[in-house]
Amino acid sequence: MRLRGFDQASLNSSYVNAVTKYLDTNELDVLARFMGLSVIDARGVSHPLETHPNTLRRLAHVGDELFHEIYRLVL
Repeated sequence: MRLRGFDQASLNSSYVNAVTKYLDTNELDVLARFMGLSVIDARGVSHPLETHPNTLRRLAHVGDELFHEIYRLVL
């Protein structure tokens, strides 16, 4: 997915870092600031950020894609 601009890419990067920290530590607090937020792709479509702990655990075991293979900054 290509994200719309630096702000969206930055939000997504912060979110991915928080999810990684949650998966490593089980600290739910790191996900709190992303509840109800979305990122907007290059086409203007909004994608909600997943913050449900069980869903994140399940998704962590689904694929092996790297961050840079999934998200790209569009200028």
